[in-house]
Amino acid sequence: MWVFGKKSNPSVKQIIPKGQRRREISSCRIFSLRGLLRIFLFVALFGGLICFGFISFSWMRKNIQLIFIQPVCQIKFQTNGTLNGQWLRSFLTFPQGTDIMEIDIFTIKRNIEQCSQIKEAHIERQFPDTIKVTLKERIPILRILVRDGQSHREMFVDGEGVIFSCESIAEIERKMMPFLSGMTLKRMGDGGYEKVETLEKVCELLTLAKTKYWPIYAQMEVISIEKLRKKNVPWSKINVRCHCASTVIFKDSDFDEQLKRLSFILSTQKVRNSLPVERIDLSFGKDAVINFRK
Repeated sequence: MWVFGKKSNPSVKQIIPKGQRRREISSCRIFSLRGLLRIFLFVALFGGLICFGFISFSWMRKNIQLIFIQPVCQIKFQTNGTLNGQWLRSFLTFPQGTDIMEIDIFTIKRNIEQCSQIKEAHIERQFPDTIKVTLKERIPILRILVRDGQSHREMFVDGEGVIFSCESIAEIERKMMPFLSGMTLKRMGDGGYEKVETLEKVCELLTLAKTKYWPIYAQMEVISIEKLRKKNVPWSKINVRCHCASTVIFKDSDFDEQLKRLSFILSTQKVRNSLPVERIDLSFGKDAVINFRK
């Protein structure tokens, strides 16, 4: 026999035991208190941030002149080349006591970079009262004579082939620097000269000779790039006139090996007794051809 329970009548109110009902009411109160506490903390935090921002803004308005607007009292100068602070003063022509925010650092940068010796200039304000100038100069590796009217003027060439006037260079360093020849200069519309191509190999040769083979570098007088080519071809060569020889011929690679061989040749007794010789050709691999003067 099967017995089915009666269906519950939705109109009849269910009676919840007293202990269970208290627990449900207490949980609702706890959740309500937590929500109110969170709202209160959020409002207090938001209000505190607004008050702090307002107080900070008011203080900044009153004291901004003391923080930022100060007369320039110091110039910091840094460079990788030979220029000094005395050269820089001609570009910083603002009156004494000028506020730091009134200095037009972009105009100063533009005027400095118009100097052919300057590759890059960086000007910045360092609050409260300092202007910092950082220069990147072109480093000369060769001298060159350019026609100036009826006479010639000495200028300099860096490793990128840029021709420029160089100030504040030491006289002994200038005289030790070889001349560049074997090319035709092309004048530009602004009065300058176009870059000299194919100087990367010459720069490599001179840098290695200056740092590792100083006695040879000290003898170099003229570097000719007449036979130097952009492409690595067998007939691409660098001709150097030295105290030891009218012509020393280098191929455009393996400079360390060629300089080492030249150093050995110049140390031999026969060559030392015949200096200066007519020609030393180092472009034949491991061999060298020496032509003595008659």
